[in-house]
This record gives sequence, structure tokens and C-alpha cells, in this order.
Amino acid sequence: MRTAEARAAIATWVTKEVTDGFRHTVEESDTSRASRRRSQERLHPAYNEARAPEVPPTVVRMRQVPAGARTGVIFTWKVESDRPPYFIIDVPTYWPRRIAAPGWALVADSPVVDVLSWDAQRRPVKIKSVSLYFFFDASIHGWRSWADNVAYDVDWSDPERPALRDPALESAAHAVRQ
Repeated sequence: MRTAEARAAIATWVTKEVTDGFRHTVEESDTSRASRRRSQERLHPAYNEARAPEVPPTVVRMRQVPAGARTGVIFTWKVESDRPPYFIIDVPTYWPRRIAAPGWALVADSPVVDVLSWDAQRRPVKIKSVSLYFFFDASIHGWRSWADNVAYDVDWSDPERPALRDPALESAAHAVRQ
């Protein structure tokens, strides 16, 4: 996989996850159900908690960082910006050759920022990835999404369907993605 293809796959993943997260929030929220019963004013999509907004295609910017520098993702998006989500991913300089080229840009349907350890078959067994969060902020911003960097173990019990295990958030500020 070429870097441009990997970037496009990650952009598609972010757009889908944010869209699904917003929709799930609307479906599960008692507040959203109540607001659907109220009169439907013409609101900017960012401030209408009764409807999940459309998410435009995500723009992914990859930055290569030198060995030993911190890798990770920078992402926070507010629908009110009227701009597409902008996902910055800092990857090690070897990412195009060692991670993207052999097809490890997404593992178990999660983007790979870095591979922290490999098995004897050269499959990633511990990855640095990202967990996305979704929220309707009724006080100021409306619909928004953000990310946290996460380390996952990769379970290869089923080689056709690897699974992610034991997430360990770098920041304890958010709950773990289920």
C-alpha cells in the first residue's frame, strides 16, 4: 500500500467513525429524543441535537517525525467550523516502508500510528492507534469529535480477523472505546 492510499483509507475510517458516532449518540440520547418532539427550528447542523450532522470527507495530514520523537494523532473537530475534519497524524520516518507498504496502515479496522512490537512473522502485536470520541456539547460548541492516542495489543488468534486487546490510554481524561 502506498502512503497516499493509506492516508485515504485512514480518512475514510475517520469520516465513517465520526458519522457513526454522531448517529449513535442521537439514537441513544434521551435529550435528542426530547428535542425531536419540540418544534424543529432552522438551526445550523452543529446546534441541532436531534439530528446527526453530515460529516464531510476527512482531510488527513501526515507528518514524519524523526526516530525517538513522539508519534500520535492530533484531532478535534467541531461541526460549527463548517470545514471538513482535519486529522493530523505524526508517524515515524519508517512508516511508509515498514507500516504502510506491507499493508499495516489499518489493523483490526483501526489506523496504525506506529508499531510498538512485531511477532516472528513480522505482524504487529502491539500498535499505537487512536480512539475517537463523539459528543453533543449543549453549552457552546454543539456536535464535536476528538481523539486520544491509545496502545493496543493485537490478537492474531484468528489470522483473518485480528482483534485489538487491552487498550491503555495515554491520557486518562477519556473512557476507553468499546
